[in-house]
Amino acid sequence: MRWWNNPHSVRAPLILTIGFVLMAGFLITNFLSYQISRNSLREALINNELPLTSNNIYSEIQQDLLQPVFVASLMANDIFVKDWLIEGEKDVDKIARYLDEIRTKYDLFTSFLVSEKTRNYYHFKGLTQSVSEDDQNDTWFFRIKDGASKYELNVDLNEAQNNTTTIFINHKIFDYDNNFLAAVGVGLKLDTVAEVMGYYEKVYGRHVYFVDDAGKILVRSEGATIEQDNIYFADGISVVAKDIMAADSGFFEYENAGEAMLLNTRFIPQLGWHVIVEQEEALALSAIKDGLLTNSLIGVAVITLTLIIVFYATNAFHSRLEMMLIEAKMARRQQEVQSSELATLAEQEAVLNEQLKYEVGIKNKFFSIIAHDLRSPFTSLLGMTQMMSQMADKVSKEKLVDYARDVNETGNRVFDLLQNLLDWSRLQMMENTLEKQAVDLRQVTQESLEVLNPIAEEKGIALINEVENIEVFCDRNMVLTVLRNLLANALKFSVKGDSISVSAQKVADMIEVKVSDRGVGMSEEQVMRIFALDEKTSTIGTGGEHGTGLGLPLCKDLLNRNKGQIWVESSLGNGSDFYFSLPAVRGRD
Repeated sequence: MRWWNNPHSVRAPLILTIGFVLMAGFLITNFLSYQISRNSLREALINNELPLTSNNIYSEIQQDLLQPVFVASLMANDIFVKDWLIEGEKDVDKIARYLDEIRTKYDLFTSFLVSEKTRNYYHFKGLTQSVSEDDQNDTWFFRIKDGASKYELNVDLNEAQNNTTTIFINHKIFDYDNNFLAAVGVGLKLDTVAEVMGYYEKVYGRHVYFVDDAGKILVRSEGATIEQDNIYFADGISVVAKDIMAADSGFFEYENAGEAMLLNTRFIPQLGWHVIVEQEEALALSAIKDGLLTNSLIGVAVITLTLIIVFYATNAFHSRLEMMLIEAKMARRQQEVQSSELATLAEQEAVLNEQLKYEVGIKNKFFSIIAHDLRSPFTSLLGMTQMMSQMADKVSKEKLVDYARDVNETGNRVFDLLQNLLDWSRLQMMENTLEKQAVDLRQVTQESLEVLNPIAEEKGIALINEVENIEVFCDRNMVLTVLRNLLANALKFSVKGDSISVSAQKVADMIEVKVSDRGVGMSEEQVMRIFALDEKTSTIGTGGEHGTGLGLPLCKDLLNRNKGQIWVESSLGNGSDFYFSLPAVRGRD
């Protein structure tokens, strides 16, 4: 085994190459075999099995309806029925016995007769009611009476038998002069159709539905996946429902709860229904997948055995040869490693020198900015306070108020500059002193807004906290510094009537915070250099505010140390959206 781990040995590459070729060939063969079998089975389902099931169900229904149609025709041409009607419909028991005999003999659910003359509805139980043109439930009688066809099939509720959904076969009766006498008919329970559906569900594992022309599911097989009552509003199938209803027959597929569903539809003109046969593709392919798994296990076992044999054969043949080769190359390798290490150290030193040179330049630039921007406001501040002390008795109260306002504004500038200077100084020592903890983002946002609210009120700008109860894992003072700088920057470039909002959302394992304003915005050039400390990016605000350009570079450095990022989206005249991200607290949303 010592020689197996030796990188100079040819055995490991040889064994790995043989193993790779065998495994690749096996996997490719299995994959192609699976794809071919899958495509063949899918094609068989689409072109043969699902249509065949639809046709079988259609044939079964036609067969079940053939006898009732024949019986209804036989009753319509029975001389006994015609004579009984012509003779005045006497002896109701006689026609009831006739209807009951028909029902019993042909194993029907119901049998009936409706007279045109009296409008009486005769049932196998006797005279039950009469029909009327004003009753919506009786429209079937007047439809067949005025229709061109001698008989019709329709599905309706059977009022005479507990409103059971029934398939009716209605047939016209004419007298010997071909005048309309009555409508006679028989009925099948809808359960007869359900039995056909249950058979195909059990034998083939396919779901069967009967759907009317409005998309309503009238009957479904047990265990069917579509639970809604109408396919137009059902999950998945609603995507193809319109096409299904428009076709006399055809194949469709859709996804339901991540499962691919294959279906075939066939229109039954006698009932005005669509029969839909549906099957889950995964269920149909389960046998192929089981075969693939079995073949894979056998193949892996054979490949493993082959590799073991090759390994021992190769090991015995190359052991002596490799030992000599290794000893010769070890000395040369040692020299190469030493040379490589020296070259790497030289490259690293050059990179560190360049980085140090850059950072020193940035810090010098920083202190240059601080020195310049501190001197100017302090000079102005001292000059104005001196003027106020020496000329307090010579100027008006209004003028003193103006001087005081200028002093306050200058003091605020100095305070902001010193605050950034302190934050930057703290940042240089923060490497090992970051106090990372779970921080309530909404709370620190509210604190930042309250600090800056007086400035916002003075400029007539609304501050909005849209942050929900979200926690980030970082240094709390860092978040306050970043929010303070971004909000102050947004206030600086907004005008009266604007609003500034702070919102946050979770993206993967990070929290993205957005500070949005509708202020003056920035050009593409300003956006590209706004976070660079070695660029002077400060501009005058909408209220004449001054800045140093230190805040945003400081924010970027702070966020980098807290494993976060900061970026901006802006255009002139359309405001700015500043984004920054921080790690979310683990195990919490």
